[in-house]
Amino acid sequence: MSGFREIVKREAGRRGLSCYRLGKMTGLRIRSIQAYFAGKTDMTGERLAKLCDALDLELRRKQTQRKRR
Repeated sequence: MSGFREIVKREAGRRGLSCYRLGKMTGLRIRSIQAYFAGKTDMTGERLAKLCDALDLELRRKQTQRKRR
């Protein structure tokens, strides 16, 4: 299973969006997006939400099932 970073990178590639274009669309620093895609840094929730909005991805908490006792 792919990590979330890989899903974001794959969707950006599928749409043909460069880090420059994503930066212009989201207002995020281009270097921050490049570093995130390269795996050098992580993004905070607010910034990651902006990136996901630009790519039409939904960022939500994973629902887990509680263990029954």
